[in-house]
Amino acid sequence: MTPFASALLAASLSAACLLAGCESAPPAPRETVVRATAPRNHEQAIANYFDATVRGVDPSRELVIGTPQRGACPMGANTGGYVGWVVPVEYKTRTKDSAVVTVTSYFFWFSDEVIRGVTRRMELCP
Repeated sequence: MTPFASALLAASLSAACLLAGCESAPPAPRETVVRATAPRNHEQAIANYFDATVRGVDPSRELVIGTPQRGACPMGANTGGYVGWVVPVEYKTRTKDSAVVTVTSYFFWFSDEVIRGVTRRMELCP
């Protein structure tokens, strides 16, 4: 290939790339994720939830409350808007003779200090 043909081929490829780049759509703007403030009084809110929803306070009840973790679920009604926090909880009960322990896992979804939902699996959004 002659030097002139090589230069012509390079110029053609360069022009084709430039035109293809100009015709492509601009990248979509990235959405900014806004996170609610981590709950500070989540232990009391979770205890109050169980006190209000379980009939009669069970003296053998034990709550193992985890630390708030960053959630990925939108917490701003239907619009999304911001994401909240999820707190894992184990609800343990014992039989009267303490022979059998039943453990049930819950995940509490918080937006600031407010419980927005309760699920049994972490991957399910409330």
